[in-house]
Amino acid sequence: MLAAHSGLAGNKRDATVTLGDQLKAPEQGRDAPLKRESPIFSESLLRAFVARLFMARGMGAPSAEAVARVLVWADSRGGETHGVSRTAHYFGMIDKGAMKPQAEPRLRVDFGALAAFDAEGAAGPVAMLKALGEAQTRARAHGIGLALVGGATHAGAMGCYAEAAAREGFAAIVIAAGPPLMAYHGARIPSVSTAPIAIAVPGGPEGVILLDMASSRISNGALKHAKRDGKPLPEGSALDAQGRETSDPAQAEVLLPVGGPKGAGFALMVECLTSLLAGMPILSRMLGEGKKGHGQNATIILIDIARLRPQQDFVADVDMLADIVKRLPRAEGAPELRLPGERGARLASQRQRDGVPVSAKTWAELVELATKYNVAVPETA
Repeated sequence: MLAAHSGLAGNKRDATVTLGDQLKAPEQGRDAPLKRESPIFSESLLRAFVARLFMARGMGAPSAEAVARVLVWADSRGGETHGVSRTAHYFGMIDKGAMKPQAEPRLRVDFGALAAFDAEGAAGPVAMLKALGEAQTRARAHGIGLALVGGATHAGAMGCYAEAAAREGFAAIVIAAGPPLMAYHGARIPSVSTAPIAIAVPGGPEGVILLDMASSRISNGALKHAKRDGKPLPEGSALDAQGRETSDPAQAEVLLPVGGPKGAGFALMVECLTSLLAGMPILSRMLGEGKKGHGQNATIILIDIARLRPQQDFVADVDMLADIVKRLPRAEGAPELRLPGERGARLASQRQRDGVPVSAKTWAELVELATKYNVAVPETA
């Protein structure tokens, strides 16, 4: 079973160095020089450093470890926009009182296969991992488990939770709603959330097939990074303050949905299946008078495959389907046909071996936070 803060079930990376060992890193590393502009770390070392940062802001070790695991998971797969670059943003939420470092999610609905949590402002990964463990327990007992999370803060990449469940033998669907960042189709103001969704099943060449995407053309994290780095946006991905399409990140204010009305409609329904089911609306409160709301709500659905058929038979069918898809005739000039999540999984395997790079700008932010909160800075690889 997934423990409440276990994070990546079945993850054996850096097994020779535990996170507990790394959390006790010596203080003499605080003034370690930056040996390269974009340093590289083992996953365990990076997780431990980020966990120590959050402990310095008042989180207990289990909660800090949960946040660090989810953020580093994204970096290991090339998802820098949802990785440790989020640390400074999370610190900002703590400063504003939006994220409460010592909060513990409260189980408020306990009914058969259903569970619902009030996160009470806890860090998103803390609430999500607790709900994931609860959904798994209920799926084992009932064949399916559904856990709602309301009142949470940003929870990182939804794929982290779906992948962890798939590696435990579940088919997983994870959806999340948040504040309005994306225009509803035809509107020119932020109207719906980017509504990320992750779907994962065991099988395929990497052990899990994982779809992890937002309903916007680009994620809000990608927009922030484009603004930071001054990189142009893909055409049709954002509007400026006057509601005109723009590829200039400095002018971009509103994200656009993937597939136009399809992405917008999906995002609206995600709000219904998360926030409204949890009794914690986000969009109506933030778009209406007063414009008050909170960070994120989510729904986790797990199916115990073994209750429907032998799991090895299901995996064999997934493998067969994956093989057929990868051998389909390619269109002229098309590269290798990849399955959902295959690129990220390959990169994660490579970075398990070679280390996880951290961009120069993100590293500078982390060092600044470490200096401010008297946290040891690790030596780079």
